[in-house]
Amino acid sequence: MRIEVSTTYYAKFTLISRKEEAHKIFSETFSFEPNTMRGLRPGRFLMVWLPGIDEFPLSPSDYDVGKRVVKLTFKVRGAGTAALSELSVGNSVFARGPYGNGFTIPRDLHHRSDEDEPVLVAGGGVGVAPLLPLIKDLVGKGFNLYVVLGFRSAADSFFVDEVSKLVGDNFAVSTDTGELGVRGTVVDAVNSILRQRYKRFSYVYACGPEPMLFNLHRLLSTMRLPHQFLLERYVKCGVGICGSCAVNGFRVCRDGPVFNHSRLRGLNEFGVTRRSPLGLRESVLSGSG
Repeated sequence: MRIEVSTTYYAKFTLISRKEEAHKIFSETFSFEPNTMRGLRPGRFLMVWLPGIDEFPLSPSDYDVGKRVVKLTFKVRGAGTAALSELSVGNSVFARGPYGNGFTIPRDLHHRSDEDEPVLVAGGGVGVAPLLPLIKDLVGKGFNLYVVLGFRSAADSFFVDEVSKLVGDNFAVSTDTGELGVRGTVVDAVNSILRQRYKRFSYVYACGPEPMLFNLHRLLSTMRLPHQFLLERYVKCGVGICGSCAVNGFRVCRDGPVFNHSRLRGLNEFGVTRRSPLGLRESVLSGSG
């Protein structure tokens, strides 16, 4: 059966390279058609479609609109990502977007990049992927940056060398096992930096598993540090119609996926409940791996 794809909504992505970054985590670089993907910026997402299999959201881990290339880094979690990971160079998929509100740089932050108050970027697990464009953007704009990345183990780690080259010594890695960097979670590492080294940050950006983000939000709120987090929810439509990604009435696909500290403070479902693919409420802790 031949599937007709409307170019009004979908762009054709052709695979040009692939790499297994870590356990079940892949990076694939695609070329895309002219006059598409113009709205790409850190934190926004695409709806990636493999006809007959699945459609799902991914935030690019790198892109160059001028050269018409985009890199998607993802963890194999279901049929869609499994099929995506098995593509061969030259194979094609489709994508629509970009959608959502990405990361922003507050106006008063532009003149607060001195050594005493760097900007912190914290990523956990596969949530590290959409932070790489943000890190590159902030470095390119001259911000003094400190980055903390956390993983379950060394086998789950990725982008460590890439980030280290961008920020030099302003970099820390944590693993639950302690086999890479310091032992503990991302939140443990950030807490240690804040309290033991007496380092102050002007702003914090983060992405990762929701329990991590929830605990980091509590820590940063206690210390009155402004922040933006990229949240993950089950997204079906990507344009704010179906409501499957809703959190306290806000649609993660349309009102997010990036939310600032003020908005997060008012979300009592954040870190607690979300909707399953069937639309049922479930604990954020269930299936969070």
